[in-house]
Amino acid sequence: MRQYQVVGRKRPTETDASPQIYRMRIFAKDHVQAKSRFWYFLHQFANLKASTGEILATHELREKNNRIVKNYGILIRYNSRSGTHNMYKEFRDTTLCGAVAQMYQDMAGRHRARFSTIHVVEAKEVPAGIKAMKEYNAEVDGPVPPPQVQRQNIKQYLDSRIQFPLAHRIPRPSQKKFTTTFKANRPTTFFS
Repeated sequence: MRQYQVVGRKRPTETDASPQIYRMRIFAKDHVQAKSRFWYFLHQFANLKASTGEILATHELREKNNRIVKNYGILIRYNSRSGTHNMYKEFRDTTLCGAVAQMYQDMAGRHRARFSTIHVVEAKEVPAGIKAMKEYNAEVDGPVPPPQVQRQNIKQYLDSRIQFPLAHRIPRPSQKKFTTTFKANRPTTFFS
């Protein structure tokens, strides 16, 4: 999943020399699909279509720092067999595109919602609060926003005392010369 910024407008005519320009942030697999989704959404609220309009620019948006796990809140609207529903979901990922990809997988698994029926209304980073920022040793300049995470399955990761057990640890030789094919005693890999 990739994030694109698509800019387009109605094609200029003699009566309207400078039509209004529209810009959208769209999640799609490639730029062709992003342009198609742009015209799909634009036709819904501005009554414009690709035959009477033009694309001015298409840019892929990338994140500067994709090494830190962040919380993302995604507001969606999707069509099910019974009607149209609004939904808010939260995910943890290193990039916004990764969180949106998780959301599409989650919606397919839990609600049988297809990609074409899901519309991302808003996708943004949700602050974790001062407690989590101190844990990551992040520089805190100025006022820190309070935690705005709402979902319980994401809140559990904000605890600074969280621990994950290492259940299957295999002892490795400290140097190459201690490596052997067979050992006299089988190693114990489970440590409780």
